[in-house]
Amino acid sequence: MATANPFSLWILLLIAAISYPTSLLAKSDVYIVHMDLSAMPRAFADHHSWYEATLSSIKDGGNGVATITTTKPSYLIYTYNNAIHGFAASLSPLELDLLKHLPGFVSSTLDVLLKADTTHTPDFLGLNNSNSGPWPASNYGEDVIIGLVDSGIWPESASFRDDGMTQVPNKWKGECVSGTDFNSTMCNKKLIGARFFNKGIKAHSPDLNFSMNSARDTDGHGTHTSSIAAGNYVKGASCFGYARGSARGMAPKARIAMYKAMRDDTFYASDVIAAIDKAISDGMDVLSLSLGNTASNFYDDPIAIASVAAMEKGIFVAASAGERGALPVHSAQCRTLATYCGLRYSRS
Repeated sequence: MATANPFSLWILLLIAAISYPTSLLAKSDVYIVHMDLSAMPRAFADHHSWYEATLSSIKDGGNGVATITTTKPSYLIYTYNNAIHGFAASLSPLELDLLKHLPGFVSSTLDVLLKADTTHTPDFLGLNNSNSGPWPASNYGEDVIIGLVDSGIWPESASFRDDGMTQVPNKWKGECVSGTDFNSTMCNKKLIGARFFNKGIKAHSPDLNFSMNSARDTDGHGTHTSSIAAGNYVKGASCFGYARGSARGMAPKARIAMYKAMRDDTFYASDVIAAIDKAISDGMDVLSLSLGNTASNFYDDPIAIASVAAMEKGIFVAASAGERGALPVHSAQCRTLATYCGLRYSRS
């Protein structure tokens, strides 16, 4: 077999580079890529290996051939198993263009920045301590597992004590992941799980320093939404002595699992989808998404698509539609079967 001439290889690579516009050789961005699993070659043991090989093929010059290898580094940020079929990866415009022409590619969306989207509500809903109504009928949400994709949780809060809670249901498959200033012993029969996801934001900001690399909440949003959803009874609660009374969540006997995907009021869709992906496999009953983006079309919103995947698994999805003052509330998730809530107010 004849040996390839190194000089001729350099000429071919130069021609390949010249044949693409300069715009395609720009810096990389993070993309969420949907793939058709039925197109996976039989040689691969699983779709994760297939994705890695596909990315290696385009990173190595775009030959378009996915081959099995164990020696090359992984270019994947996330592999998604449940929320969507696909992955998140950092790709240049040229690499994305090459990927679009490979077998199995369905679609891609640019990883987008999300924003976090707050108590007489129990009275409005008829939740009271009488012997009739939604609370006693549902036994106060006993053994319902609520997963929240948010900014984390402050486990020491009195709302997350497990007084009066029964044993954790056998259907729960999740875990309490240790990290900075947060260890697994901080979970209990109320707060039964905690995970954190930040590979997406790290891919966007590689030099970012994570001082709290754990599920602990440094923003307050996730602790707030968790206590609203399923906070345990706290007697003598007040705001600097005002409005003193007993605080409790909407389902005080429900369980809480936190999936931290936010840092400093910032989410990236790639991290949120990874959180939803895990929540589905952990055995969730309810998924709370108090976040949103500016996508106006369902097919442009990977969070909405992941919400549908959760609902197909029998998970009730509660999503926010925004709280932007006098501006119209909106969310691409509203086009799904999820239950959503928005706030609009005016001074007129």
